Order: sequence, then C-alpha cells, then structure tokens
Amino acid sequence: MPMTIKSRLQLALNLIIVATSSLAAVGMVLLIFWFEDTLFYNHLQSDLSDQIRNHRAVTTPLVQPMADTTYYKLPKSDQRLLPEVFSGYPQGGHEVLLPDKAYNLFVRHEGDWVHVLVQDQSEFERYELMVFAGGGFGVLLVWGLGFVLSRRLSRQILQPVSRLAVEVATSAQKPGERIEMNYPDDETGQLARAFDRYVLRVNELLLREQQFSANASHELRTPMMVIRGAVDMLKESEPQPGVLRQLQRIDDALLQMQQQTELFLQLSRTPDSLSGDGDDQPLQHIARQQLAHWQPLADARGLLLRLEDHGEAGQRPATMMIAVLNNLLRNAMQHTSEGEICVQLDAHYLRVFDTGSGIADELQERASVRGVSKANPTGFGLGLAIVERICEHRGWRLEIVPYHPAGTRVTVYFDAV
Repeated sequence: MPMTIKSRLQLALNLIIVATSSLAAVGMVLLIFWFEDTLFYNHLQSDLSDQIRNHRAVTTPLVQPMADTTYYKLPKSDQRLLPEVFSGYPQGGHEVLLPDKAYNLFVRHEGDWVHVLVQDQSEFERYELMVFAGGGFGVLLVWGLGFVLSRRLSRQILQPVSRLAVEVATSAQKPGERIEMNYPDDETGQLARAFDRYVLRVNELLLREQQFSANASHELRTPMMVIRGAVDMLKESEPQPGVLRQLQRIDDALLQMQQQTELFLQLSRTPDSLSGDGDDQPLQHIARQQLAHWQPLADARGLLLRLEDHGEAGQRPATMMIAVLNNLLRNAMQHTSEGEICVQLDAHYLRVFDTGSGIADELQERASVRGVSKANPTGFGLGLAIVERICEHRGWRLEIVPYHPAGTRVTVYFDAV
C-alpha cells in the first residue's frame, strides 16, 4: 500500500528530529572525551613536571600521597611500592578503570627513575555516567516528543489539503459553488483555483454535449417521422415484392436510427436523471427480439445462434440493452466464421461468447478502445467502446476474456462489484 503524503511528511520530520538529536548526543559525548583528554591529562602532565622538579634531589624511592593524587618516584629496577594495577604502563597519560574506582595516571621515565602521578577520578566517572544516562534518556524523550510533534505538525500542515480533498469530493452536491473562495492566496489556494477552472471547463463541455444531443434528437425526430409515414404509405399501396423488401430494409434502418438517437440522448444525461423513465423491459424479451433480428445473418453464414436463460433476468433499460446486445452480436458475427454464438442471461449478468478468432493477448486490455482488432490493431470499431460507455453510465462492469478453446467471451455484470 503506497504511503500517503501525511505519512511521508511525518516520516521526514521524525528522521530530522532523530538525526538532529543523535548528532547532538554524539557531539556531547565527544566534547566530554575531549574535555577529559585535554584538561585532565594536561593538568596531570603539568603536576608531574612540578613534582619531578621539586623532588629531583631525592635519591631514594618516594611515595607522596596528596588530596586526590599520589606521586611515585621509583627506580626502574624496583617498583614494588607501585600498586600492581598502575605498573607496566608506558610513558604518557592513561585511564585505569577498576570495578569500584577510576584513576588517571601519567608516567614519565628519566634515566634510572620512573615517575608516576596517580589521580583518583571516581567521582568524575560517576558524574560522567550520570551525564551519559541523562543524555540517553533525553534523546529518547526527544524522539518520543518528536513523534507526537511530527504527527501534530503533519496534520496541521496538510489540513488545508485534506479539507480541499473533502470539498472536491462533495463538490458535485454543491453545483456552482467556487471552492477557491475558502482558501488564501497560497499553494492550496492555487490548487483550488485550478480545480475550479477545470470543473468550469468540464461543465461547459458536458453542457455542450447535452445540448447537442438534445438538439440533434429533436431535429432528427421530424425527418424520421416523415420517412416513417412515407414508408407506411408505400407499404399500403401494395408494391411489388422486390420493392416491399427494400421498404422493409428502410424501415429496419429507420428503427435502428431511432434507437441509436435515443441511446445517445440517454448517454448525454446523468445516471440519476434516468430513473423512472419508463424504458425498462424484461431482458429475456429484449434478447429474443435481437436474436431474431440476427438469426437470418447467422443462418446465411452457417452459425448456430442460441439463447441460454439461467433464471429471472429482471427488467433492464431497453434502449441501452438493445445497443449492448446489437454491438456484441455484431462483433461476434464479424469475427466468427464457424461454430456458434451464444447469449447467456442471468439475474446478475449478460454474457455473449463465440467460437471465432478471438482477441490477441497483446490487444486484450485495449479491446474496448475505438477500433482495436486483429486486422486493424487500432480498434474493433465503435462497438465495444459504446458498450463500455453504457456500462460506465449505468454502473455496470464489462469483462472481456478469451473463450477456450477459441473465441471471445464478453460479460456485462449488472452488479459492479
């Protein structure tokens, strides 16, 4: 699942807080080590130099305890007076850590003598451990507070964007309202203004399409009525059989034109406005009519055209179902040279499958694009594109899959899930 902008922003803030606090903690530790190395060892070296000058005339082993330091002047051949934990160290400064004590010592060799200055640093080590523990607890506390703060900041930063997303999602319920009026002149306001311009453009295009469909439907109905009247009058004049067949072809073409005009008019309207339009008919009746229309062509091509009714299919919008069936049967007829074409009806779907040439795998996802086919890799004509648009308009789901062993199976699910 992809991360949201809020999650990415919160993660970025957390990383910044963790990196900053970690660098601060590391810097504090390095500063303590530098302070210890520079101050203590320089101090020990200076004190040891003073002790060596002050006791240069002493020719016997010397152990001189002081407040928190002890000075040892011992011959190299006999260092029994030096505690074992401090013996064996080379020249320079050293840190000696014991289970209950901590010491800093500085060693210098001069001739036959070994000079050692030991300083008790147990209290400083305890303070140092307390500082480290406090620093670690502080870093963890900063991380926890940073997590809470990053959530709050990310929510506040993205609140205008979230509010804009909600208003965009509900904008269809408030037609004509401009979203940009609710936002200042910043990036969110620019986004709101861009969306308002986009909605205005889309509404203009939709209005033009609806007006064109309504005007075209109105203007075409009059000449179609004239043609219908003329055809009816010619039929009543008892024409010759050949003329009667031509009149019937004109009558069928006129019926298809009326159906297509009504279909495009309905597609130009919103789905909500289609409820209660009185266009619903039993799906079995619609299917039988369309199969009867295509039966002569199927017989002429030697194809078996059959209907399988798997149950009560219910009422469906006649104009759109006629367009769906006609386009699916037309495509099946065009791409099937032998075998059968079957229409299956169910309460939840309409299915058409054939034993034709099928759809190549590489064209499967583009089958409903205007004009993709085997012979024409750019499309199957308008058939499947019209079917897909009808499905989108009604909230149906279109599925196009291969039918084994050969052919194509197209299913229109009336339940979109």
